[in-house]
Amino acid sequence: MTTREQALVRLVEVVHKDARHVWYKRTTDLAGLYRKLVTGDDLDSLLKQFVSRETDEAFKQRCALTQHVVTTVTKNLMDVFYKVPRSNYQRVLQHSGKSDSTQTIELEGRMKMFWGKRTLDNYVQVRWLEMNATDPNGFVVVEFKDFDYRTQRAAPYPFEVSSSQAVDYIYDNNVLQHLIVKTTINLPTKDKPDGVGDKYTVYLENETFVLFEVDPALKPQTSMKEGELFFDGGQGWLLSKKRLYTLNFSIPHNAGEVPAKQVGYARDAWTGGQTFVSPYEAAVPILKKSIKVNSELDITMSQQVFPHRLQYMPKCGAPDCHDGYSANGEKCGTCHGTGHASITSAMEVIYIKMPKASEDIIDLEKLLVFKGPPIDVVEFQDKYVDKLTAACKAAVFNSESFTQAQVRETATGKILDRDNVQDTLYTCALGFADMWAFLVETTAEFTQLKGKDEELEAKLVFSKDFKLKGISELITDLEAAKRSEAGPAVVQNIQDNIARLMYCEHPEQYQKWAVQEKFNPFSGMNSDMVSLALSDPAVPQKYKVRYLMLGVIFSELESANADFYKLAADAQTRAVEAKVQEYMKDTKAAQAPVFQLPPANGKQPEPMVN
Repeated sequence: MTTREQALVRLVEVVHKDARHVWYKRTTDLAGLYRKLVTGDDLDSLLKQFVSRETDEAFKQRCALTQHVVTTVTKNLMDVFYKVPRSNYQRVLQHSGKSDSTQTIELEGRMKMFWGKRTLDNYVQVRWLEMNATDPNGFVVVEFKDFDYRTQRAAPYPFEVSSSQAVDYIYDNNVLQHLIVKTTINLPTKDKPDGVGDKYTVYLENETFVLFEVDPALKPQTSMKEGELFFDGGQGWLLSKKRLYTLNFSIPHNAGEVPAKQVGYARDAWTGGQTFVSPYEAAVPILKKSIKVNSELDITMSQQVFPHRLQYMPKCGAPDCHDGYSANGEKCGTCHGTGHASITSAMEVIYIKMPKASEDIIDLEKLLVFKGPPIDVVEFQDKYVDKLTAACKAAVFNSESFTQAQVRETATGKILDRDNVQDTLYTCALGFADMWAFLVETTAEFTQLKGKDEELEAKLVFSKDFKLKGISELITDLEAAKRSEAGPAVVQNIQDNIARLMYCEHPEQYQKWAVQEKFNPFSGMNSDMVSLALSDPAVPQKYKVRYLMLGVIFSELESANADFYKLAADAQTRAVEAKVQEYMKDTKAAQAPVFQLPPANGKQPEPMVN
């Protein structure tokens, strides 16, 4: 890892010599391009002027007439990736090795305050994908404000760093060694009340320190050299390009790793995988091409709706007009210097004097004609734009599932097409899970809830099959599995997928269902198999009681402890087993023989069973 001394040396190079990481231009150029494609901001800059046949004025007019659709196409591409947070995945967050999960409960509470009023899970589900679309080489840094460590825990929150702000960083064996972030701060001075200054934040393995610009009037009364750190009584100073900076060290956080992670997951082949690209990078060349084609279509449509007018023009009828100008050299007030009469409104009429000879009469149809582009040209351009849009989706997902081509495919082709889409989304899911785990573990580290004797387990588990099936499809699979008498494990897995989908917006409800299903001894069995198990004397009585009384057992446990479903597994098991034994005792007591008092004749009475 980068040491403090090494970081200070590099910081001076960044500030004084404008040093940057080796791929700085590449990452910022990509961010600028992606922002244009996603937001439409300055998208006209991607239009190219045909210098040989298009004047500057004509090009400006084309830019004004163009209505870009590339932002819509990009949004449609990214919308597919939002299926990842809505898919069926297993969320594991627990501390092992303890009989209760007090730390887990408190960690969950901290995660609920991670992104303002929204949770850490919400943050990854929303912002992670948004940042991948516009700036995959940006970073998410986990920070926390000052707090009283004696009575409080830290309140971590995300700080988003754009690729232009991440001026320097380095990896070693895919592990981030340090990150230097440049931002701006308010710096009011006597001459500039609304002035701004620079701030450089250095993130290291176990500490974070800041170099920020201050008013030059605060310069220490001692000699300082440009571009060299100077320490005066423990306070660090840097004079660079006539600007003064001061160094501020904070209390070490001792996280054991740089608390920052790059957003992207799709590696950039151009840099040998050392940077990242957006999920729709494969479609970027086609998107650029569609900008040009769509611009030409808009011009063509404008010409079609407003066709060019061609007509013979009679000379201006003003008596003092000579080719548009009067005798004194001024423009004619009638024709405005054109020298001929013209219709400027549909209400106007040009009168042509009737010639004396019939053979001198001119066909009025030949005096004025409107010409527009052939309709087949317009149709070709329109279809070409649609073709490029479909090509974008096929390039990203290696599939035509989102085009009309799927109607003409065979059933096998559709399956392969869908598998290609799911393979693309599975890669996204791995990146999604990686970012979630990083944020959870860093939050746990800063709040001292990671545990020492207890190991924190935080992960999202996506199936490698990664089927994006709806509830109706899963129910069909469940019915087919039961009809074919598939094993209980198969049925149980399908039921679990259905529950995950049903409770995707309510994780607490899913957790409740999962715990109850875990204690169901006949989970995955059909009704015939359950009936056979209940009547079989070889099945232990405790399993029969637990199955029959499952709902009542959990209802009583919930009433006794509202946090029952958040307890560790061994604590839940002890509570359930205690209830089962209680009901078994009640059942035996109810079935015990009841004897009556001996009658007067002294004979032993027959036992009576309630």
